[in-house]
Amino acid sequence: MTGRLQDRSPASAPGDEVETLVVEGLRRWLAGYQTGSIECWEMAWTFYAGRLGVSRARHAVTGLSCFARALNGWAKCGLSLMPYDCPHRCAHECLAVALVASWQRGDREAAANIAEELVISGGLPFTLEAAANFADTLRRLDLVLPDPACLACRRPVPMATHGAAETRH
Repeated sequence: MTGRLQDRSPASAPGDEVETLVVEGLRRWLAGYQTGSIECWEMAWTFYAGRLGVSRARHAVTGLSCFARALNGWAKCGLSLMPYDCPHRCAHECLAVALVASWQRGDREAAANIAEELVISGGLPFTLEAAANFADTLRRLDLVLPDPACLACRRPVPMATHGAAETRH
């Protein structure tokens, strides 16, 4: 199989599918830490294997698990995550995707700045290494995140419905 994802939706770009793979993998893997249930990790595996095939999923899930472990162990606060399959992204999810995408683009400075937002200083080396390994693994599988990385950040910002001086009481 080539670098394409299985079950592609014709309406979405390949980078969007890679972002969904990263976000949904993190949601499931981190839920495993939060709940203590191996079922969440099995769901992550099934999600990846269904989209990448078993052989490619092995490599990707190894990178995912190390990245999720670093985020879980060194996060500045409890990471906020949206429910599985939710099309929206929260700030922590956007930052995690941007961190991996920065490594894929070779922008170490951006990656370090993003990691500083997510994890405590003692966890920076571990998180950056895990993000770099995950990014490299995805790239070797021809799975490249878009720039800007987060799908939510590429959507148009709604216009204000009232002036700044007006109040809405």
